[in-house]
Amino acid sequence: MTKAGGKLAEVTELHLRQRLAEETDPKAIKRLVAALEYKQGLSPAKIEKKYGWSEQTVYNWLNRFEERGRPAALRDKPRLGRKPWLDPTQRRQLFAALNEPPSEAGYDAPAIDRGVRHRT
Repeated sequence: MTKAGGKLAEVTELHLRQRLAEETDPKAIKRLVAALEYKQGLSPAKIEKKYGWSEQTVYNWLNRFEERGRPAALRDKPRLGRKPWLDPTQRRQLFAALNEPPSEAGYDAPAIDRGVRHRT
C-alpha cells in the first residue's frame, strides 16, 4: 500500500467535483467521493471510518484511477457469465408465449381439484 496522499497526483479536485456533479451511477459516485476525499487529505483508513467502505476497497478504487485513467476507473469491466440456456430465437418465442392470454396455450379450463381440502 502507498502512504496517504501518494496517489492521484494527475487528478485535480475540480475535475473530480465536475464528474461527481454529472454522475448518476451509484458505484461511480462512491468511487468519485472516495477519490475526492483522498485528494482533500483523508487517508483510506479515515475514509473507511467516515463512509464504511473498507480501506482495501478504497485503495482498489484509487489504484483503478492510476491504472485505467479517470473514465475507465468509474466503471466495472464487463464480466463473462454463464452462457444463456435459450438462443435468441427461443427467447423471442418464450416472451411471445408469455405475452399471450392463457387460453392461447390451452389453459381455458379452471384448475383441477387434486384432493386438496381448503378450509372455508
